[in-house]
Amino acid sequence: MATSTPNTASIRAVIGTAGHVDHGKTTLVQQLTGMETDRLQEEKSRGISIELGFAWLDLDASSRVALIDVPGHERFVRQMIAGAAGIDLVLLVVAADEGVMPQTREHLDICELLGVKSGGIILTKTDLVEPDWLELVIEDVSESVKGTFLEGAPVMTYSALQPDTIDGVRQGIADLVTEAEERGELANRSQDRPFKLSIDRAFTMKGFGTIVTGTSSAGALKVGDSICILPDGPEGRVRGLQVHGQATEQVGAGVRVAVNIQGVEHTEIHRGQVLAKPDTVEVVSMFDGTFKPLSRLEEEVPDRSRVLVHVGTAQVEGTLAWVGDDVATPGERTGVQVRLDTPLPLLPGEPFIARGFAVLAGYGKTIGGGQALTPALRRHRQRDTRRRPLIETLSEGNPKASILALVRYESTVGVSLTTLPSRLPFERALIESLIGELEEAGSLVVADNALYAIEVVQALAETAIARVNDHHTRNPAWPGIAPAELRTRVRSDLGQELFAHAVSYAIAQGRLHQQADVIAAIGFEATLSQAQERNTHALASVLDEGGTTPLRVQDLPTAIELSTSETEEAIELLIASGQATRVNKELVYLTTHIETLKTRLVAYFASHELMDTATFKEITGASRKWTIPLGEYFDRIHLTVRVGNDRRLRR
Repeated sequence: MATSTPNTASIRAVIGTAGHVDHGKTTLVQQLTGMETDRLQEEKSRGISIELGFAWLDLDASSRVALIDVPGHERFVRQMIAGAAGIDLVLLVVAADEGVMPQTREHLDICELLGVKSGGIILTKTDLVEPDWLELVIEDVSESVKGTFLEGAPVMTYSALQPDTIDGVRQGIADLVTEAEERGELANRSQDRPFKLSIDRAFTMKGFGTIVTGTSSAGALKVGDSICILPDGPEGRVRGLQVHGQATEQVGAGVRVAVNIQGVEHTEIHRGQVLAKPDTVEVVSMFDGTFKPLSRLEEEVPDRSRVLVHVGTAQVEGTLAWVGDDVATPGERTGVQVRLDTPLPLLPGEPFIARGFAVLAGYGKTIGGGQALTPALRRHRQRDTRRRPLIETLSEGNPKASILALVRYESTVGVSLTTLPSRLPFERALIESLIGELEEAGSLVVADNALYAIEVVQALAETAIARVNDHHTRNPAWPGIAPAELRTRVRSDLGQELFAHAVSYAIAQGRLHQQADVIAAIGFEATLSQAQERNTHALASVLDEGGTTPLRVQDLPTAIELSTSETEEAIELLIASGQATRVNKELVYLTTHIETLKTRLVAYFASHELMDTATFKEITGASRKWTIPLGEYFDRIHLTVRVGNDRRLRR
């Protein structure tokens, strides 16, 4: 993908430039690295950067930093944001002869909103001003960055016409990187999250094919991995990887990388899309997070404001819907649901920028930004009292509290274990570990491959108890309610495992119990009416007389002189009380006769491996009319298993 063979230096940081147009950013990068970052003819003829430029700088023989040169013109702030997404440090470039300008301020705000923690200030074109004026400019710049992450940052001076000044800048950059490393600011990107690369370039190279470039924000990617282009692009495979001209088998988070893709045409890819592994990064149309309007705004930002939303290298139109507020006050953070006109791939925890559609006086269009904390599955209501605490908990960054808050918010919907890592800004291993702790502590349960708060189980248990008691009131003759029927009455879409948790909770509380095939309230005893007593007694007598060859169900009403409905009720009452067993649709036996047959079968198999049909008839004392259904019944309850025309005891 590149013909040069740079040294084997490791990439220590990704550094971006920022600043007003024509303040010397591109010239600075070129003198630092020897690389021309303006690729387009239009850039060279106009003398300004239009697109992002990329280079690398060797700080010494064993370490290297990536440099991203961004356009400074207000018309190209979108490109600037795309380049600034994912940088570790920023070099704020200010021309000494002009001082702080509109895009100086806007670029600085954007970097702060994107979460950049540190950087330095470089005053360029110092040969054009007198020393006294330079001191005034230094004071002005220092004053302009007060209250930002660059307050107190080192100020370096540089002139393209004074080659010796570049050495001071190079050393200043090396010091910035070392200090950021010591503060732990360059080691905050996780490898244990889904891989995501926000694409800033896509092109083709002879002999290689399609190549995309970008800064990896999380996860790891290796040669041979399957990939997809999101939100709706094609799938392919990684043919090769390079980091600043060096081929590598694998890349992690926080590096500039070129990916050679097999199976995808470069015309199918554009800036703003994302390269990820299939089924790992969610494409969302809404997300919840925090938002902070810039302090420099003169007016509050109203609810439902239309903006341009920037996430990674993407820009789409969207709406800012405040959570619990009518307006957002400049300089104050608030909860927000961002509703996108076009869905975007999102990793929770990513920063985003919001820009308006009108240029602010002496500034630009940026109005604020924040952090995308979790995908939103549905629109909230402004006065949703449960949504705001969820956002506040997520913004505090406590993993255990965040898992609990999300699971509690989703209530009976639950949170899928499969999608949880793509709904929270934490490492997969940490999430799995904390789920185990919370489950052991009894704060949540895992059921039907989803997480539920214990409060949900408790509420379902209360509903189940109420439904059982209601069933007892309506059906005093029945010993209880069948589990399948109870589950449907509690909630029609209730999963099997979650229902079992709710029943188990009620049983542990001593309020329900399960016997035979029914669930009943503690202390409840079935009470038959006189007619039901008479009918069940008559039926039991007839079944007892039939022994192992009882009458068929359709013949019973005549035998006991009852209607079909009364006979069916008597049958079900005997089955519910455990006195009768249904073998199939047509045959019902007294349970004592079934148990006697089971005893005989087990005794026979104690000394025989197989039982043939004739022997089975002899043991049951019945013909095929009864032995075939009986044999199928014993197979169904896993007492026996069929082997050809014979049967054996199930092991």
